[in-house]
Amino acid sequence: MREQRKAIHNLWVKSFISNKRRNGFVVLAILLTTVLITAVISLGSSLIEANEQQTLRYVGTVADANMNDLTDEQYDLVKKYDQLEAYGQQRTVGDVEDPNLTKKKQQLILHWYNESEWTNLRKEAITDFTGAFPKKENEILVPLSALSMLGIKEPKLGMTIPLTVRINEEVREQEFVLSGYYKEYVTHRVTSDLSYILVSDSFSERYPDPEKKNTVSVKYKQGDVLEQNKTLAKYLKLSGYQEIQSTFKEPSQNKTTVFLGIGLFASIILVSGGLLIYNVLYISIANDIRFFGLLKAIGTTGKQLRKIVIKQALLLSVVGITAGLLLGWFLSYWLVPVALKATTFADAVVVSTAPWIYISAGTFALMTTLISSIKPAGVAAKVPPVLAIQYVETTVRLKKVRSKAGGKLYLMAWRNIFRDKKRALTVILSMFLGITLFISVNSAIDSMNFEQIVVKDLPYDVDISMIVQSSTATGEGEDVLAAIENIDGVSDVHAYLYEPILVDYDKEKFSGFIDSYNDYFKYGRHEPSEVNQENFIGKLVGIDTKEVAELMKESGEVFDEAGFKKGEFGLVQTNNPEDFSEIPVLAFTMLSANSRQSIPIGGVIANDYLGLQTDGGPVLYMAKEAANMFPNADLLSVAFNIESQKEEGIIQQLKAMIDEQPNFKIITKKDMLKQAREEIMTFRLLGNTLAIVLALIGLLNFVNIITTSLIARKQEFAILESIGMTRKQTNQVLAFEGFYYAAITSVLVATLGSIVTFGLFQVVKSATPMAVFTFPFATMGVSLLLIIGICIMTPLIVMKLSVRQELADRIKA
Repeated sequence: MREQRKAIHNLWVKSFISNKRRNGFVVLAILLTTVLITAVISLGSSLIEANEQQTLRYVGTVADANMNDLTDEQYDLVKKYDQLEAYGQQRTVGDVEDPNLTKKKQQLILHWYNESEWTNLRKEAITDFTGAFPKKENEILVPLSALSMLGIKEPKLGMTIPLTVRINEEVREQEFVLSGYYKEYVTHRVTSDLSYILVSDSFSERYPDPEKKNTVSVKYKQGDVLEQNKTLAKYLKLSGYQEIQSTFKEPSQNKTTVFLGIGLFASIILVSGGLLIYNVLYISIANDIRFFGLLKAIGTTGKQLRKIVIKQALLLSVVGITAGLLLGWFLSYWLVPVALKATTFADAVVVSTAPWIYISAGTFALMTTLISSIKPAGVAAKVPPVLAIQYVETTVRLKKVRSKAGGKLYLMAWRNIFRDKKRALTVILSMFLGITLFISVNSAIDSMNFEQIVVKDLPYDVDISMIVQSSTATGEGEDVLAAIENIDGVSDVHAYLYEPILVDYDKEKFSGFIDSYNDYFKYGRHEPSEVNQENFIGKLVGIDTKEVAELMKESGEVFDEAGFKKGEFGLVQTNNPEDFSEIPVLAFTMLSANSRQSIPIGGVIANDYLGLQTDGGPVLYMAKEAANMFPNADLLSVAFNIESQKEEGIIQQLKAMIDEQPNFKIITKKDMLKQAREEIMTFRLLGNTLAIVLALIGLLNFVNIITTSLIARKQEFAILESIGMTRKQTNQVLAFEGFYYAAITSVLVATLGSIVTFGLFQVVKSATPMAVFTFPFATMGVSLLLIIGICIMTPLIVMKLSVRQELADRIKA
């Protein structure tokens, strides 16, 4: 018995080694499946980690929420709240006064974190930390970006840094000692280069905020952040001036969307790879069926034959999965950084190499191989020894065909492809999955129309705006606007003008407005007790009459367009018109000209229209056409279009001009569109790389089946040729067979594939609300034409290569 088992073992091992073509196909199929699973899981997890890391760094904290202006009693309650993992406190102490910084559009803030805020909530969001948190009164912790602004390229711990600082409206010279430095990323989130210089507890205590402004950050132990916010707000009894805001983090539904996408890709990969592995093994068993019959004839049991097939699959898996994991690891290290650096994740390139990725990929690939080998193993185990000698690959059910068309070639081809329905189904399903995924990915990427988002957000070619509005008119904006209007090729100039005004203050009448202002602009609020006639500064804003007329028409408000255009009345910015029910006329002093004005109030414009904040007083909108109201107006913002043929030169001219203006910044639609196109190209590269490989798996499956089928039918074609069938007719039959495969696949792609494509679009839309579905006619048309061409040409090429033998030799084969 032992010698028999040894003999059987030697036989199947030799047979296994000699079947190099089959082994190569199976290893290639397993390798491709493993590589794709590894790449998809690695890329997906890397995207999630990079997104989380970059969001964390840009936000600058791991806190879930923050609250403004808590009292000491409320902060004591925060310390006692048992649902918090960490909490901390911070406030702005002052800022650095430096003309060079202003010229470079840079801003440095003296800021204080208590040690809990820094250690538990902030430190994780920075990198390259060197030194220590400031302890002494004159010690500071400075980000590298701030040091660079100050001209310090090579910082040294303990070095002295003299600064001119403004604290509580008082300017003084101060020498600080550098206790540490680090790299921060949060500056990317503001309109100008802004950095915090962190001061010590003792420095903050020496210069307290007279209005007791502060921000408290919290991180919850668990649970939904929004629900936790509501519970904490109720627990602290927050007033109308206080607000709890969630820190911007990646929503959990976006993670779910990514995981669903990974799961969808992985499922299609497993099915496509499994079909290819199954097909190769099944065809191999069919070709070697006589060998298995002989093994059974010498005493091999069905159970042993199953083991032989499974062992062969396992041996091939060892090679394919190992090579696939190594190639997948290499591909991840190459693909992920390239992909992320070309996207908005360039500051947080993370290549996820967690062991679970490779264990999962290897396990999935092994399971796919084993499942795919069950059916072929069953075929080998059940074949009777006697019938094995006369075995043919497919069993054709004999039936009479009654047709006036006779033996038409296209009908013969149609019957041929369904001689083995399982094989036909495998080929069609494999090609369908690959092509459908390719079309779906392209459609999903095309739906993410970043360019459309840019066009919606930037209706004009260029937008120039003031970075920080001064409480006194500088006149710089007037020069900028005049220069823009004199440029040849500029059109549709749309500008907002502004001038600071000192509004006549009446505590009783304006109390409602101040409460409403503070309720809306919670982080820019003004303490009512601190507001007085000296600091009740608002803005007079010049706006186009037509723009206001359109706005009032949309809101259904009655509007005297002619009266507004003449300057007979103005509109105040507020969400509560009743706040001005006792203020029919707004009296103020124009600070630039020191002239008095009294303007009737004829309506309101909502806070969120322009979202303008002031130093306490209201915003009054007046028609720009009433030029006498704006003798020394400054430019708030201006947007305009440029003639396409002059665009490049004008943009360069504008950028050079704005570089010389410290209070203005420029955004061009051209630059934003370029960035959007780069992001689209990155997504297309990633998606199409995976989709094309899957499509190749489907085509490889088709080529493999057609090749083995034609080799198996070589004798059949030789017999048909011997009774009069010409080579041309044979080729026509094969061409029809390939066309039928392509036609069936095309119908499925056009119907079921369209449903899958729309389903994937819905997944994308859940993460990108601006996505717009467009049916991929061009992509689908080109893909299906290529499939038809490949399906027709493949059998013809294989047939040409396989009929080099003489007719008699092929009949004997």
